[in-house]
Amino acid sequence: MTRALDNERILRVVASFFRYVMFSHAWQGNEPSFPDVNAAKSIWNLPGTPLNEKLRNFCREVHKLGYNWAWSDTCCIDKTTSSILNRSLTSMYKWYADSAATLVYLAGVTHPSKLGDLSRSLWMTRAWTLQELLSPKVILFYDSEWRPYLSDTGANHKESPKIMQELADAIQIHRGTIVTFSPEDLGVREKLRLASTRNATVEEDVAYSLIGIFKSDIRPLYGEGADALGHLLEEIVARSGEVAVLAWSGKSSSYNSCLPASVSVY
Repeated sequence: MTRALDNERILRVVASFFRYVMFSHAWQGNEPSFPDVNAAKSIWNLPGTPLNEKLRNFCREVHKLGYNWAWSDTCCIDKTTSSILNRSLTSMYKWYADSAATLVYLAGVTHPSKLGDLSRSLWMTRAWTLQELLSPKVILFYDSEWRPYLSDTGANHKESPKIMQELADAIQIHRGTIVTFSPEDLGVREKLRLASTRNATVEEDVAYSLIGIFKSDIRPLYGEGADALGHLLEEIVARSGEVAVLAWSGKSSSYNSCLPASVSVY
């Protein structure tokens, strides 16, 4: 009995030590990369550019919150190795879902922030940030000066009725769905509607950013262009039998004329 309790206590301490925090933000240009940090040996040795400072401020905030591990998509993925990149893209939803917290940096939201700034932010238009909003259990929003959004100093902004209602009104789903989202909570057509207002710098990311939300098995292959969306939609129809995916009006895909060229039609 004592040994079992000791093992449980050890597991609890280890699990607590290795809790990690994810970074969510809109990329602003030449963000620090894996090779950059690897060469510098530490983020603290990187040049004093605004984007390097953004990364350092994220790490400072993680430490202030009491966590030991911080993860940023800019520099924690070796994008020069395709197998690592592809595995990372397909795992991203789970990484955010399993995080101790996700910190969202709103570069264009000035301090002091006011209600409506979040829903009008660039962050709300990006493809990858949809899953970064929905999947975490704990999320914290920060303005351009790394101050809590709306001066809300709570431990989890998913517990803020004001912030969640702003988001719910912006994307037109029930705020409870944002708070406790799982891929089973919404139908195929509704997920596509949520994705339809978002965009990505790289064409394939429109599809790849939805892998977790749709629990898809497609494998990323940069260079396939618009075919990435075709692969995703084809798999959704085959797996779910959801023929509403085929109800659209607009330009057809070169991948399959039954499918749209853009998710914006939904």
